Amino acid sequence: MSSESYDVAVVGAGPAGSTAARVTAEKGFKTILIERRRQVGVPIQCGEYLPTPREMSDLLSDSPRAARLVDVPSRLIDNRCEQLRLFSPFAKAFEFKLQSNIIDRARFDQYLANKALDAGAEHRLETTVVHRTKTNHLTLRCRSGMDEISAKVVIGADGPRSLISKSIGNRYENEGRDLCPSLNFVMEGIDCDPTTAEMHFGRQIAPGGYSWIIPKGADRANVGFGMRWPFGFPDSTLKQYLYRFIRQNPVLAPRASRARVTSRVGATIPVGGPVDRTFCDNVVLVGDAAGHVMASNGGGIPTALAGGEIAGEAIESHLTEGAHLSCYEENWRREFGTELYTALRILRIADQVMQSDRITDQCMRLAGSRYLKHLVRCRLPFPVDLASKTLVKVLAYME
Repeated sequence: MSSESYDVAVVGAGPAGSTAARVTAEKGFKTILIERRRQVGVPIQCGEYLPTPREMSDLLSDSPRAARLVDVPSRLIDNRCEQLRLFSPFAKAFEFKLQSNIIDRARFDQYLANKALDAGAEHRLETTVVHRTKTNHLTLRCRSGMDEISAKVVIGADGPRSLISKSIGNRYENEGRDLCPSLNFVMEGIDCDPTTAEMHFGRQIAPGGYSWIIPKGADRANVGFGMRWPFGFPDSTLKQYLYRFIRQNPVLAPRASRARVTSRVGATIPVGGPVDRTFCDNVVLVGDAAGHVMASNGGGIPTALAGGEIAGEAIESHLTEGAHLSCYEENWRREFGTELYTALRILRIADQVMQSDRITDQCMRLAGSRYLKHLVRCRLPFPVDLASKTLVKVLAYME
């Protein structure tokens, strides 16, 4: 059993981990990128929806790097959408402009990991970190058995149930509320508008979340949903929810009658906002492990890319100048913290609404496209206290 030492050990080769590994390797630090899967990016674990650089400049206006990092090579883009269409529980449609690239997520993740390898990072696949000590000794389970390594800094990029995050004291206060299980089908032969992505709301459709139709072309789409169990029905499974949406939803069912499922995958989306601690003396957390996901819409690729780069730069300052790793949290909060916490506030307000399809439908009608587009962009078009008071009045009236 070896015990090789590294400057930086990155646990997880998703967008956040690979970006961080690329930065530290480019700076000349001995970096290892550890990935539990056999192949980076496979299976895909998202709807592959990525706002364009122009949109990102507006969505995360305090983070110019986010717009730069989402500028994806055209060979990794399957489709381009121009607008987003939202459906209430009773099929009322609301539409507005929102430009996005529908990426090939597997190839995108591999592209990012290869950039880290080209910069000099070492890569270990089919390797799982099973323990971390306070001094950053990592115990690994790999194909050949058990191994050990050590690192000056560990980057936790190992997803919403991050072992690295738990090792520095983070715990979910309420997993049912803060973790959103999801299921996604890639479907062929489906009738969809390639210029428009869709979000569908309702307790029968996706309790505590939403269902999506994200076109990868004229007759191919990601069809999936995310939900939270406290809002759902205890006798239903994820597959039952998704098949009900595909076969019975009045908007989708006629368009999917001849479609077939070519692949399927499940994932967990953290929607509880940033974790309590995103750093300690020798660890930083990025991406899903840090809770860097827009809670109200589940988007996490841009913040993963930006957070990964911020982490790499903070570690460079730490290792070369002795800067404290608190600079990592200071920088991510400045660049996209406002949007993360606003998205969480929006979700908490929505939680009061989504327990009733009738109320959800009426609130969406009252908001209309004019305000819904702000909410999707993680902005409250009016103060939180005013929104809450208005909602209380609406709920009382409807009861």
